[in-house]
Amino acid sequence: MNTMKTLVRRELWEHRAITLAPIAFGALFVLVNLLAALGVIKIQIDAGDVDLTGLISSLDGRKAGALIQLGLAMVAISLNTVMVFVTSFYLLDCLYAERKDRSILFWKSLPVSDTRIVGSKMLTAAVAVPLVTLAVFMLASVSMYVITGLTARFAGSSVILAAGPAALVEVTLAHAYALAVQTLWYLPIFGWLLLVSAWSRRAVLLWAVLPPVAVNLVERIVFGTSHFANLLRERLVGVYPLAFNEDTGQQELAWQYEDQVAHVDMHFSEGLLGLIEPGRLLASPGLWGGIAVGALFFAAAVWMRRYRDDS
Repeated sequence: MNTMKTLVRRELWEHRAITLAPIAFGALFVLVNLLAALGVIKIQIDAGDVDLTGLISSLDGRKAGALIQLGLAMVAISLNTVMVFVTSFYLLDCLYAERKDRSILFWKSLPVSDTRIVGSKMLTAAVAVPLVTLAVFMLASVSMYVITGLTARFAGSSVILAAGPAALVEVTLAHAYALAVQTLWYLPIFGWLLLVSAWSRRAVLLWAVLPPVAVNLVERIVFGTSHFANLLRERLVGVYPLAFNEDTGQQELAWQYEDQVAHVDMHFSEGLLGLIEPGRLLASPGLWGGIAVGALFFAAAVWMRRYRDDS
């Protein structure tokens, strides 16, 4: 266990981008929130710029909590997107780079198995990076809550400060759940990228994309179907419809806000935790089949690293 922790720390140390990118985006959201609170920039919704003080004064406690969750959910989605791109490029580079710079010769001289080395890279992608993303989100969301809450308090409203703690807990739990299901669903993609990184001599991004594109083209030309393309599309974007309930039912809130330059008419969910629906995901053959395929790709990457250390 200590060996694996050390190997994961090594990955985080050598690949700084997987921590710096989420931190940079989290800091950007906090900065934008601060500038909006100071009136330097304006929030745009629908028809025009929205006055933040006027907007806050139009809220009651229930809608304030829901709007805090909605705003922070946008931050969470953005950080998740950043995480997917950062993780993908990390996995493509991690095994390829050690062959390119010949550091693999040093690591092979140590009493550490190829399974542990490749496993540490998968753990970094599937566990460490999501945890970093969640930590960044929590720091950013608390900072944004404090900035917005104090701004509202100085404007004469304590509704944000009162509604914020419960909303923060709920949106953080929902984000942790989203990170977990997203990681499980993407395991076959992670395994494929690891395998390409272990096999490719150069142009790893091209080799990661070219085989799926070629399979899709051959299927279209020979059979006139697009089953493989649909499978890929489902793997890329199909997790959230399975993991979350889109039918909000009685949880839906209506909110209207209007000033001299802007008019807002929104319908949104009162609570994010009410949208969580793990049963459909856990009953999905796509989840378990994807995990099996990811395990096969992982085993192939271990085998490839063991017998192909040339660059």
